[in-house]
Amino acid sequence: MRSVILGLWKASRQAPVTGTSGARFSLFVSLAGGMGEMVAALAARLPHGTVHLKHRVGGIERRGEHWRVMTEEGGPIDADAVILATETHGASRLLRYVDPSLASMLQIIRYASSVTVSVGYRRSDIPHPLDGFGFVVPRAERRDLLACTFSSVKYPGRAPEGHVLIRAFVGGAMNAAALEWDDGTLVECVRRELGQALGVTAAPLLTRVCRHPASMPQYTVGHLTTVETIERRLATLPGLFLAGGGYRGVGIADCVRSAESAADAAFARR
Repeated sequence: MRSVILGLWKASRQAPVTGTSGARFSLFVSLAGGMGEMVAALAARLPHGTVHLKHRVGGIERRGEHWRVMTEEGGPIDADAVILATETHGASRLLRYVDPSLASMLQIIRYASSVTVSVGYRRSDIPHPLDGFGFVVPRAERRDLLACTFSSVKYPGRAPEGHVLIRAFVGGAMNAAALEWDDGTLVECVRRELGQALGVTAAPLLTRVCRHPASMPQYTVGHLTTVETIERRLATLPGLFLAGGGYRGVGIADCVRSAESAADAAFARR
């Protein structure tokens, strides 16, 4: 990770500071083509056959001191250690026959769903100065819109010159039904509430709806006690490790830390 951090730091130092596009004061940085670029770059540098992308895992079996991962595309893979970095409900499904008790514990951690609606406009169609990175809507407002980020202000290259890209968030734990709305209803909802918030009345030039079912872990009271119980049970299964946002932090840095910890523990078995 050191080379990645240094590369991002160097790029942020060289990037021009602007008032209308791009992350100001180096608060936000990202890869030009999205986070998937990192996965693709790592896969390309590793020996052929080391990484299997887009292989759906159908099950996991424990075989003595080793593990077998069953994939639907490539058949079984035998391993000394397995790290499950899925949502906890995904890990629970994979482990239901390995350890039913652990699978049940993982189901305790609840998840909420969300929908993102991205809309693109001509800059001249938005009267708001967009002098920030977005906004969050408090529940007391009784709106369908949870939050909004000015994507092309936050990151350079997200919209052509003279245009802006805005991403709105709908759904969440308090409005799970939004996931079932059709695309037209979602876009109309976002247009209406962005009109009230930003004063934009023009039709967007681009719309894109993405649904994220059961993707946001909800840290309820007693969450860390649940995680500690899961970790104690996990310790009885040598070579099996868990990582991800469902345990000790949902941010990218938290997920990286979780993955590094799991990887270190897996290599320590060698």
